[in-house]
Amino acid sequence: MSTGSNRVLYGGAMTEAIASGDLSKMKEVAAAAETHLAQHGDVGSMLQMLKVEIAKAEANG
Repeated sequence: MSTGSNRVLYGGAMTEAIASGDLSKMKEVAAAAETHLAQHGDVGSMLQMLKVEIAKAEANG
């Protein structure tokens, strides 16, 4: 995964683009985020599911 993808994943690039007010940059980051979602799905939802499974595994020792 490239550095750009990691930044989109963690939202820093989106926050920076919004703060910049640069329309071109915002569109570029939005396109990268769309690509990330298309390739990897909703990471936030998957993370929540993963945490549930971790908790189950920990509870079962």
